[in-house]
Amino acid sequence: MLNRKKEEEAPPANQQRGGPAVGFGTSFAVGMAVFALGGHWLDKKTGRESFFTLIGIGLGLLYGAWELWKLIAMTNEQAKREAKNKEQPPDAPLQ
Repeated sequence: MLNRKKEEEAPPANQQRGGPAVGFGTSFAVGMAVFALGGHWLDKKTGRESFFTLIGIGLGLLYGAWELWKLIAMTNEQAKREAKNKEQPPDAPLQ
């Protein structure tokens, strides 16, 4: 019974790795929507056709690239930590 409880608490490895990707997708979609809608709103206020909407889409893409960079950096750091933990034997003192 105790072993079954442990299995239920620990998410599968695929779920642990998928979480940041879902977070990135959500951030990207929300960022694009906010910037594009903000640009559309500014176009309506100023009477322009689509100038600010295009700028908003560009800013949304830049924001998405920034979020992707953060995700890649976080993934690389996590991989380095996992590789370092595998190199150290369990009885070795922590450095």
